[in-house]
Amino acid sequence: MRSVNFYLLRHGKVSGEPALYGHTDVLVDEQTQQSICQALIDAEFTFDAIVASPLRRCADLASLLEKANPQWQVSYNQQLKEISFGLFDGIPFTELKEQWSVLDAFWQQPAEHPLPQAETLEDFYTRVSQQWSKLVACAQSDTLIICHGGTIRMILAYVLGLDWANARLFSVMQIGNQSLTHIKVTISDSIYPQVCSIGTPLITA
Repeated sequence: MRSVNFYLLRHGKVSGEPALYGHTDVLVDEQTQQSICQALIDAEFTFDAIVASPLRRCADLASLLEKANPQWQVSYNQQLKEISFGLFDGIPFTELKEQWSVLDAFWQQPAEHPLPQAETLEDFYTRVSQQWSKLVACAQSDTLIICHGGTIRMILAYVLGLDWANARLFSVMQIGNQSLTHIKVTISDSIYPQVCSIGTPLITA
C-alpha cells in the first residue's frame, strides 16, 4: 500500500482582456510567476515531480521551478490543457457582443450548447479523466500538477463522482488563479482518493 499527494495548481492570472482563454497561449506576468514560484519553494508541503500543461501560463512556471530545483522531475502533458473554446477562444468579450446569446446558452448548459468549433465538454471530461487515471497509476511520489481551472474541475468531478455536465461546477465551485487543490490517493487493492482541500489560495492576487 502506498499514498501519493497530488497538488493541483491553477496558473496565475493571465495578461489580457477578459475572454475565454482555452488553448490560446496567453502569458502570466513574469513577476507573478516569480511570486508563485517562490511561494511553492517556501511551502510546507513537499513534492518530487511536476507535471504541467504545455501552455505557457503553466509551462513558464514549471520552467522556473526546474531552474530553482533541478532535482524536481518536470514533464509536460498535452492532455492537461484547458478546454478549447473554438472560434471564441481568446477573443475579448467586447468583440463578441453580437454572439452574447450563444455565450449565455453555453454558460447555462455547456454540455448541450458547445461553442462554434469548440471541444465538447464530454470530450474534455474524457480527455482529462483518462489522463488523471494514468497519472495516478504511474505516480511514485508526491506530484505538483500545474494546469487550468477547467482541468481541475473535471478531475474533481471524476474523483467525487459528480455530473461533469453540471454548469455549477463552473459557476459555483471557486478555483481561483494561483490556488491549490489537494487530493491524496491511497493505492492498495484498489484506488482510494481523498479530496483534502479545494481552491486554497497560494498567494494573494
